[in-house]
Amino acid sequence: MKQKRKNSNQRRFIQLYYIGGSLLIFFMFIFYTNSLLKQVKKDVEVVPDLYSKFLGLPDDVNLEQFIFSYFMQNIVPKINYPIIIADSLRTPSSWEYCEIEKKSYDELTFEDQQKLQKMYKNMEAKGNYIVLKPNIDSKEVVGYLFYGESDTMKRLRIMPYLEMLIVIIFILLGVYGLSILKKNDRNMLWVGLAKETAHQFGTPLSSLKAWNQFLAMRIKDKYDDEEMLAMLEDMNTDIDRLHKVASRFGKVGSTIKLKPINLDEIISETIDYFQKRLPNYSKKIEIKYISKIDDLEIIADSDLIKWTLENLIRNSIDALTNTAGEILITSFIHKKRIHVQISDTGKGLPKKMFKSIFFPGVTTKERGWGLGLSLAKRIIEKYHNGIIKVLESEINKGTTIEIVLPRKSK
Repeated sequence: MKQKRKNSNQRRFIQLYYIGGSLLIFFMFIFYTNSLLKQVKKDVEVVPDLYSKFLGLPDDVNLEQFIFSYFMQNIVPKINYPIIIADSLRTPSSWEYCEIEKKSYDELTFEDQQKLQKMYKNMEAKGNYIVLKPNIDSKEVVGYLFYGESDTMKRLRIMPYLEMLIVIIFILLGVYGLSILKKNDRNMLWVGLAKETAHQFGTPLSSLKAWNQFLAMRIKDKYDDEEMLAMLEDMNTDIDRLHKVASRFGKVGSTIKLKPINLDEIISETIDYFQKRLPNYSKKIEIKYISKIDDLEIIADSDLIKWTLENLIRNSIDALTNTAGEILITSFIHKKRIHVQISDTGKGLPKKMFKSIFFPGVTTKERGWGLGLSLAKRIIEKYHNGIIKVLESEINKGTTIEIVLPRKSK
């Protein structure tokens, strides 16, 4: 129920994200564009103002003195970008924001003169200059006003890329959110299926256990058949095991309470369970266990760890069907983490399946739902903060799957 409510809230959040985010980006672009346009208008006001005053001057005015005075009073206070005033021969007479000492051009060092020339030539190449003439129709040039790129122009240049980047990030975050939502929906399906399976198992298993106990009492009272009683005891053991399986399915998607367990014992018990049943699979299969973890305890759920090991060992047995082979299980500590490796000499996996084999529905078997390794991954990584992976595999040579667990799980 909580998961369903969580998914519903996530779905509403995604809807609000797309609607609200689209509106926010739209108004943000409008605001940003308008602010740039206002700044551009402010930046270019100096040009018509300069022309209007320049063209209205009487003939006896000293043009160089006027330009310098206008430059210092009307332009410099409003700008923060390089600007150079030059005479008709393009010799600089004044400059600002050029990182060059303010003195007469002739008094500058040769390096500074070269730097100024390079700057105004770059400005001229970009078309960032004003030709100063006595009047519009005159062919006489009395000077040049070269100017660099303002912050506004720089912002205008990067504006399309900035907008594109914001839109791409917005879309990617939305797609990521949708993928999480889809994954949660898929998880809900598996969780619901697992819990329903556990629920459906419950009633008939309880009934079977009761009938089994009833039969045992009748046989003991009337026939006293030890062989039959032993068979009923084995049946009772298998019924108890089915109860555990149902309990494991019920834990999927639930809050798991972890406690200290002896991992070495868990592995040994799981191997013993299969050792007794190997003749049912093949008499040619041998299971070996090499332990280097002694009586090490970890914080985990013993049933879920057993379930994972059973799935992996059963997969190894299936990979050895109709052929002789060996299953080797090793456990050791490396860099404060516990490693458990399950190796077989079976059919092997192609490299392209090393990751996909853990996806629900993916299997190499002719029969099967492909859920065992998917559940194993969920148990190890989600509930125990560990890692499960195909360590190595080669077609017709075998596979090694490794589980890595922290010394102290979450």
